[in-house]
Amino acid sequence: MLILSNDEIESLLTMDGAMALLEKAYHAQAAGKATYRPRADLYVPSPAEGGVYAFKSMEGGMADPPVVALRLNSDVIHWEHRGGTLVKDKIPRAPGGQWVGLVLLFSAATGEPLAIFPDGVMQRIRVAATSALAAARMAREDASVLGMLGSGWQAGSHVPAICAVRKIKRVQIFSPTKANRERFAGEMAALTGIECLAVESAEAAAAGSDILVAATNAASPVVKPEWLKPGMFLTCVKDSELGEATIRKCDRVVIHVRRHAPDNYIAGIDEKVSAHDPIDVLSGKTSASEAEPPPFWTANPEMKHLISGKVPGRASRDEITCFINNIGIGLQFAALGAAVLEQARAKGVGRELPTEWFTQTVHP
Repeated sequence: MLILSNDEIESLLTMDGAMALLEKAYHAQAAGKATYRPRADLYVPSPAEGGVYAFKSMEGGMADPPVVALRLNSDVIHWEHRGGTLVKDKIPRAPGGQWVGLVLLFSAATGEPLAIFPDGVMQRIRVAATSALAAARMAREDASVLGMLGSGWQAGSHVPAICAVRKIKRVQIFSPTKANRERFAGEMAALTGIECLAVESAEAAAAGSDILVAATNAASPVVKPEWLKPGMFLTCVKDSELGEATIRKCDRVVIHVRRHAPDNYIAGIDEKVSAHDPIDVLSGKTSASEAEPPPFWTANPEMKHLISGKVPGRASRDEITCFINNIGIGLQFAALGAAVLEQARAKGVGRELPTEWFTQTVHP
């Protein structure tokens, strides 16, 4: 069994490579040769002041190559209002002020464990690569201006990902903290060689943009419907960044998967709750029985339909198109993890642990 680090994952997995691997995985999913189990989140009280403990897990597997991945996160989280927006933060409480996220890879041929590694770098790449796959099919061919809301971890992978599928000439960047957006603009300009401007508002980032990406940690909408213009392509890292009014203004919508939110299992509540960020339930403002039905946009085609060609990404130049990158799936980690493992073994990267440490002679 191979142990890999985030640095090693980054050295082995490129954005272009990730897009090709995910495209193959979505084709396999559409053909019934790959699947996933929807994400589940478990919440229990945490001794951390102002925080709650959340354990997140998701799985996915495929026939070619025959692998299954389990991705999990062990987090202390809290929500707070910043500048009129509800924001979710993961608090780094593990020793050394770090976070905990792991991917476990198994063989679907023998059942044996193959690898274990942190999820952080792969998580970042797979989200942006998925958005870019959608942009490659849904954005106008001549799209040249990218509006970016956010200047953090996910935003930093989306800029090069979108630039990989369209000839972007200018990036307009907004995040609430001036120093952050100016730093980010400098970093992205150096990375891409493209003009990157820090602007004074989210509306200014959207103005004149052919592609608008919301990659924030906001749990409430950050894109207003009046900012959308004919021919624009819009995407996000979670549906809450867009909001119902903005999504309804789009002419064509594709979603990642129909599962709109994880199943949340919360201490003290008997029923499971379907919500991406169940802050209201946790704060006692509502009950599980009052959970809202799935949002209207879950009836739209999924990514597998777009990738397989079952549905078109754009029918006219003036359509406003939208990809809702609403929730991750374990299949993404299986596809990327299998390729990373193959490269690591070929290049002698990683640390080996005896497989027999993780198997047993006792019938489970």
